[in-house]
Amino acid sequence: MIKKEYNNIQDFLEDISFKNWVDQNNATDINFWEFWIANNPDKKELVTKAKDLILGVSFDKQFVKKEKVALEWAKLESKIKEKSLPTKKGKIISLKKYMVAASIAIIATIGFYFSNKNKTISYKTNYGEILNIKLQDGSDVTLNANSELFYYENESRKVHLNGEAFFQVDKKKVTNAKFWVVTNDLSVEVYGTSFNVNTKKKKTSVFLEEGNIWLKLKNGGDKKMIPGNYISYSSKEGKILEDRNLENSIIKTSWKDGSLFFENLSLEKAMEKIEESYGFSIVFKDEESKKTLITGAVPITNLDICLKAIEKSVDVKIIKEEKKLIISKK
Repeated sequence: MIKKEYNNIQDFLEDISFKNWVDQNNATDINFWEFWIANNPDKKELVTKAKDLILGVSFDKQFVKKEKVALEWAKLESKIKEKSLPTKKGKIISLKKYMVAASIAIIATIGFYFSNKNKTISYKTNYGEILNIKLQDGSDVTLNANSELFYYENESRKVHLNGEAFFQVDKKKVTNAKFWVVTNDLSVEVYGTSFNVNTKKKKTSVFLEEGNIWLKLKNGGDKKMIPGNYISYSSKEGKILEDRNLENSIIKTSWKDGSLFFENLSLEKAMEKIEESYGFSIVFKDEESKKTLITGAVPITNLDICLKAIEKSVDVKIIKEEKKLIISKK
């Protein structure tokens, strides 16, 4: 939870979201702080000092050139040969210490190099939040509520997803480079296309809107998809749970435009999407309400309006009680 008041430098330094803004790591935090700074001009000096402190304690990201490393290594070898001539124990121990120190320095340099080369770029949404993302390679992603996406800076066309997202992948015509979406259940292999991935409910569901993709399943199998295909797979069960063609793609993709579309769906199943988006647990007071069928679109960007629309559509009463939505027939 982002802090509400920032009255001194320490308040900024203790806030992870502020550090994400300084490092330009998280889109949600970046957007928040740009807005906050613009609306709190009196705190500009504090913000600048806190930012300078964070940047000041960062490691220097310039690396030693190969030629410099080779030169220093040659010098080290020369010194080792010189110190190897005496055979007194004191000299040998000193030499060993020298070599160990040099090895540690080299390992530390290599480790620092690779840790910076694998910098993580991450995005995360809260309940009720939808985020539009432009990836480093030019692809567009719409990240649904309560979801997380990340990738390594040197692998910008291989993203990891936990939650739900809609992808519009930029096709690299010159290199024909692949794009990958990795989940706990499978990997989606793409060249350039539009598709939806959902990892909730302990499975991964993929709907292909346009283009062609391959699914690499965790059980070693693979599956080619064509536009209109919807496939659901569980690594826990080790099998495909659902494989069918959808005539109406809006059922799986309408959320990215701010609404949910239901087509002859039970209210119990429809409310699962509300639960995913807002984190409320659903309680039905009677079995009849569960089985009531709902068809149509409801807005998802505002929970109160969404619930009113559902109440009107299927003639039920929905009461918010703490983190529960209690549903009953009117």
